[in-house]
Amino acid sequence: MKIDPNQPLAVYFAYLTKQYIGAVSKKLKHLDINRYFFTLITIYEHQPEITQQQLADKLQTDKVTTFRVVDHFCRVGYVRREVNPEDRRSMYLYLTPKGMKAIPEIKKAYANLNTVCLVGIDEHEKETFYKVLGRIIENIEKEPKVSIKINYKQEKSRKKLDYAR
Repeated sequence: MKIDPNQPLAVYFAYLTKQYIGAVSKKLKHLDINRYFFTLITIYEHQPEITQQQLADKLQTDKVTTFRVVDHFCRVGYVRREVNPEDRRSMYLYLTPKGMKAIPEIKKAYANLNTVCLVGIDEHEKETFYKVLGRIIENIEKEPKVSIKINYKQEKSRKKLDYAR
């Protein structure tokens, strides 16, 4: 892919994200998690207690999407929910033994893919890349913006067209 500096950076970040998630999903397809590996890692990194709402906030996803992903994790045995005794509307998330067993494999897949992505890039270039990436993030975080929560559900056609008028 030829990089055109006149294109929005988001074009390249979106492309990279799609390729990266596709590659890691292929490596880990036997885990029955689909593409939500980072969500499982986030739950793991915030143990002993993280609520569904806290998870949604950390991932910047809407509550419905987070509920669906967690529901899937519960169905396939990676996560269990427990009611927060201090707020019965809130659910704590815990990894099951199956979930804990998957974490090292997921981390290894990410580390291996990072290595693949950085092939042919020397240590100085890697250091520069991460500094520049950090600066880009700092710069965009300063910009005024509308708060956007990611909804991974594919949107269906909102209105069927009636051509038989």
